[in-house]
Amino acid sequence: MKKDDYKIKNIKNEIERTRSKLNKLVLQKKGDLLNQEVISLSQVLDQLLLKYDRIKNN
Repeated sequence: MKKDDYKIKNIKNEIERTRSKLNKLVLQKKGDLLNQEVISLSQVLDQLLLKYDRIKNN
């Protein structure tokens, strides 16, 4: 497996875990998308998606 393939696989797994956590957190916060915890985790997910895009498009 190439180095980039390994990175892509890892980042995809991390994205999926974070997305799942975010969905659960939104439910826990009763859909409050302005909750600071929800915003923070959403920003983490955004950064992971940007990282994935950079790896994929290099």
